[in-house]
Amino acid sequence: MPEQPSVKVLRVTCEDLVTGEKQTVDLPAGEYLLLTTEPCHVASTQAYPAKGTHVITVKGRTAP
Repeated sequence: MPEQPSVKVLRVTCEDLVTGEKQTVDLPAGEYLLLTTEPCHVASTQAYPAKGTHVITVKGRTAP
């Protein structure tokens, strides 16, 4: 069966409040977007294709 074209279901626009720079990304169904701000960062990712899952480790978060 041929693969269906991806359908964009979500558009996210981020703006840097200091520089005013903006970036927009369209996400198809079944995707995700993880945004971090310094000092937070993605330290590692692990993929488990058989289960369709990911473990994403974020470090650098400061307490609220």
